[in-house]
Amino acid sequence: QKRERDSGEWKKGYMVLLTGLNQMRDLNGRSGVIVSWLGERSRYEVRLANRVVRAKPEQLDVHPMQQQRDALGKGDEVVFITEDAKVARAGTYAVKLDPQFWYDQALERVFEATNEFEVLDLPVEFTDDFNKVRKQYRKISLSVHPDKNKHPQADAAFRKVYGAFETLSDMGQQRRLLFDLGMKEGFAPTEKEREFYEKAGGEDEDDIMFQWWWEASVPDVEKAAEEAEGADMDLYAASWVSDGLGGDVNDVRWMGIKKAQDLHAKGRAIFIDCREHNDYSHGLIPSAWHVPMSAVMRYGIVNVLGKELIHTLLSAKRHALIVVYSNVATPFSRCKAFCRWLLRAGHSTLPAARFRRLRGGIFGWQHKGGNTAKPLTNGPSANIGLEERLKNAELPKDLE
Repeated sequence: QKRERDSGEWKKGYMVLLTGLNQMRDLNGRSGVIVSWLGERSRYEVRLANRVVRAKPEQLDVHPMQQQRDALGKGDEVVFITEDAKVARAGTYAVKLDPQFWYDQALERVFEATNEFEVLDLPVEFTDDFNKVRKQYRKISLSVHPDKNKHPQADAAFRKVYGAFETLSDMGQQRRLLFDLGMKEGFAPTEKEREFYEKAGGEDEDDIMFQWWWEASVPDVEKAAEEAEGADMDLYAASWVSDGLGGDVNDVRWMGIKKAQDLHAKGRAIFIDCREHNDYSHGLIPSAWHVPMSAVMRYGIVNVLGKELIHTLLSAKRHALIVVYSNVATPFSRCKAFCRWLLRAGHSTLPAARFRRLRGGIFGWQHKGGNTAKPLTNGPSANIGLEERLKNAELPKDLE
């Protein structure tokens, strides 16, 4: 092996360990693969994740995994292990494997992916199995998470993985992606869908390319992923209000931040914050009503809305759009479940066309320069009497 190494015979893809580097000592012990042999310079090009270095032959050792590959490639003949062979084998397992090598491989695969399906290692085909998408996200995000993967670009890879998760969790965005990829098999968009995709940039699509996760901190992205519980909330809501009355929640459109801020400034929309009290208490869109989703699930939508908000929705501002938001308003966030409940409760008076989900949620609002305020102890945003009403509300029998 030493003779083959020194003469440049190690081929592309050969796994190696770097050793004896003087100028880049932090790379010593790192794993990589041979890219090519530069004969005129007597150097190997070695790829480490998304970085390539040039090394002298004597600065490379055979990677333990490569030794296993070589051994497997010798055939099925019977091998009698000699004492020397035992020592060599023990030496192979005595070498400390570089855990960063595996993280680098995962990170490289993510960076080389050309679409969201490839990022999550899923076949390029339509799927409505949210649990499958979520499972792949959890598996791959762990391998590139900055807390585990010490590569300097791990945070970028983590954001890319989350972005794929959010895109594929939205059936509309997923179908649009397939359309953009020119998929024919298993995906035939209707004429209405085709027109919608082609006119992206219209009334409620001003921020369709706003991918908030590239601007957010890693903890913010993690918090958004945790909102996948919103999918469970929506499943629960569907089981309660699946009698066919009310508008279809899938017809509720997104509203871009810019348009939402314009309507807010003109007082032409009703904003509803469906986050829990702990998140809500850190700041809300001024004049937004607070209707926590957990309370809706426990006490029912009518009890939580209260007479004043119901009057606002059905009478005082009966022509205004209803903008619902949560932390980041992901496709699977709780605001979808909230819209489902309210569409059923107002089946004869609240059409899906009145509803909008705020793209990017409160994070997007703040990122785009929108003002926020602390909750008041009185006034519209406090949803006066909520706690008192809930104390006296009768629990649904199956929740007692």
